[in-house]
Amino acid sequence: MGRHLAAPSARRPPLARWARACLRPVACGVAVGAVAMTFAQVDPDTSSPAFADAPGVAADRLGPGTVAAPADATWTATDADTSWLTDAIAAEAAERARQAAEAEAARQAQVEAEREAERKAARSLARGGSSTPGVPPSRVPVGEVKQYAAGLVGADQWGCLEALWQRESGWDPSATNSSSGAFGIPQSLPGSKMASAGPDWRSNPLTQVRWGVSYIEGRYGSACAAWQHSQSTGWY
Repeated sequence: MGRHLAAPSARRPPLARWARACLRPVACGVAVGAVAMTFAQVDPDTSSPAFADAPGVAADRLGPGTVAAPADATWTATDADTSWLTDAIAAEAAERARQAAEAEAARQAQVEAEREAERKAARSLARGGSSTPGVPPSRVPVGEVKQYAAGLVGADQWGCLEALWQRESGWDPSATNSSSGAFGIPQSLPGSKMASAGPDWRSNPLTQVRWGVSYIEGRYGSACAAWQHSQSTGWY
């Protein structure tokens, strides 16, 4: 009985079999290389600024002590508005200058008032023309004498001074106490004490006033204190 043998399969040429065998490991190698490159591309660079700024990443990566400020570090707002402080300093300086100017003006006014009163007194005495020693040739009007005296004391002391010397002498520069010998508007005892204020103490009521105010301030501190003493004792 005859057998029919299957037709033999066509054999691949040796070259084709060799090429197919070589392609298998190459394909695997290519696949592994591609995966490795993919991971390399998506792995972030932790040293880059983009990674440090990423939410949830910088806090995990930065440990304590990574960034630290000195213990004595201070912070200054460079754009702080300090104009108010400059204005306050300028205002205070202006106020001090104003007060100093007012004080100087008051002092100059007082000096000028004293000089003017002295000039008026000199003119008044010159018009009298008496040569009798020890006797005032003419009296300066009481109003001018009081105005001069008011310029030597504070406004709050003037009422006390006026009352005190009204009681003592009636503001008469030639008034003499017959029992004690006290002389002049302030009733100096003796009258020659007033020579320390000027050689014309006998005739010039302004010289007497200057001496009297100086005496009161040195002895009692103020005209009102002297007036209070006079009211309680009858003298000062």
